[in-house]
Amino acid sequence: MEQVETLLHYYQLTNREIPSELLNTKGTTSHFNVLKRNNCLSAFPFQRRDYYKICLIYGKAMLYTANGEVAIDQYAIIFSSPNVKFGWKGLSSEKDGYICLFNEQYLSTELRKEFKKLYELFKNSVYPIIFLDKEQYDTLMYYFSLMYNEYNGNFAYKKELVENILRLIIYTAIKIQSALSPEDIGVQKRDRLVNNFIELLDSQFPVESPQNGILYKTPADFAGQLHVHVNHLNHSLKAVLGKSTTQLINERIAVEAIALIQNSDWNISEIGNGLGFEYPQHFNVFFKRQTGSSPKSYRGQLVENV
Repeated sequence: MEQVETLLHYYQLTNREIPSELLNTKGTTSHFNVLKRNNCLSAFPFQRRDYYKICLIYGKAMLYTANGEVAIDQYAIIFSSPNVKFGWKGLSSEKDGYICLFNEQYLSTELRKEFKKLYELFKNSVYPIIFLDKEQYDTLMYYFSLMYNEYNGNFAYKKELVENILRLIIYTAIKIQSALSPEDIGVQKRDRLVNNFIELLDSQFPVESPQNGILYKTPADFAGQLHVHVNHLNHSLKAVLGKSTTQLINERIAVEAIALIQNSDWNISEIGNGLGFEYPQHFNVFFKRQTGSSPKSYRGQLVENV
């Protein structure tokens, strides 16, 4: 069985006091902590963790990832998650920086979305790590120190305040990384547009009745709903899926047409109407172009084969 380091293991390995809520629940409750760095010469094995970890660091170290080794010899912020393995070896005694730890139970729906935005920026990278200049490091140090002080304070709404500071750290990292790799941001936006198109296309099916047919049938219909130019939508779909907007729409409508001919008792005119064709002859031409057979002939062949 694959070895997974738990939050309890982390506190033991770093000789830190284990928070009472983790001890009492064996690590199954919501947990968040922000710590000043120590044990900088520690080594951690290459394996998965069951928690998230954000490290703001200065010093020399070696990060071991599934995609290779990353030498760290400058300011950096590292985002680790339960989805990826990593190993670590400290190479210097500098203790500057902070560590933020939290588990899946801690993440709200909104925080989960925000971390997803961040991790999308690193899908073509060796690991979610950003090397920082001194000004960027100082800014993040201020945010971490503020989060540390609030977390250890007694303010009645410190949980909400800490969560908002964490968001500030996330979006600062997104801003820095976006400026470093604008081409990756372009890919991310393109892929999101493609996913949104597919979701919108699929949301129209199955057609429930001839009177409540599909609403979006042309590239312009989809581009309007997705708030993009039709040429941009077409370019994005061809780049990712290798097919034009029209091809993808027609293929999906043809699949639904075949399903309705096979499984419904609607007449051909009703099927065409449900699929957005104003006139039966237009549906006939479309279906024959897609399948090589007219709707009537296709249904007739099904009856003969029963």
